[in-house]
Amino acid sequence: MNLFKGLEKFGLKTEGTENLFEEEKRTNASTEQGEAKEEIPSEESFLLEKSVRCTVCDKVFKTKMIKNGRVKRLEPDFDLRPRFMYIDTLKYDVASCPNCGYTAMNRYFEHLSSVQIKLIKEKICANFKPTGEEPAVYDYDTAINRYKLALFNTLVKKGKASEKAYTCLKMAWLYRGKAETLPKETKDYDKTIKELKKEETELLSKAYDGFMTAFSRESFPMCGMDEMTVTFLVAELARRTGKYEESGRWISKVLTSRSANERIKNKARDIKELLNEDKKKAGIS
Repeated sequence: MNLFKGLEKFGLKTEGTENLFEEEKRTNASTEQGEAKEEIPSEESFLLEKSVRCTVCDKVFKTKMIKNGRVKRLEPDFDLRPRFMYIDTLKYDVASCPNCGYTAMNRYFEHLSSVQIKLIKEKICANFKPTGEEPAVYDYDTAINRYKLALFNTLVKKGKASEKAYTCLKMAWLYRGKAETLPKETKDYDKTIKELKKEETELLSKAYDGFMTAFSRESFPMCGMDEMTVTFLVAELARRTGKYEESGRWISKVLTSRSANERIKNKARDIKELLNEDKKKAGIS
């Protein structure tokens, strides 16, 4: 049917108008192509370099930091691992002096006693060998090695159990991130994923042990978290590492607490459901 039949008498040419919505289809196709071609920002575009003075050797060096205004936060994992669109910010949460080897998570970097400085100078700085120029962005292996160096520094300076636990936790998150982004075509993909999962679980277990120790020796806030947040975290760490009975006890502490807000209680209920599923899979009643 030619909808425009008869318009010829007005001197109008109507050829090629058989499809009434052809223009809209072309417009939609162009829009979809435009969306498909949306550029993913480079990791480097989220970074800035900040000058930091080393607390140990007093030399100034550059460290990579996240431009907080550029990152878009996503829903975190149940064990509080933060997630952001296009970038894993955890890779850049460690400062490492290239001159002397002193390394720590950003929140701890400036806070050292004179005794701790002496220990680091004797056991780290005296033997440290610089590795050369840093890459423009960190891959997961580079970030994990920086966290290992931070953990070793914490051990040497006799840092708090909570700091060691938090460092282990963040390393576990990095192994999880590496597994999530590992290309499927990677050689021995399944074997590598299994190894990464094993490393993650071992670090989560160490984090659990560390926070358990910190609970009995340290005051709150702990690693920037209040008591209920750490209680919730410990419950999830216990669940992820197969400590189901312990997980249940810590979840109950959150659910029965008068100081816990409704949001964290709802998340604790979610963990409780996951715990029940895990126990069922393991044949535990």
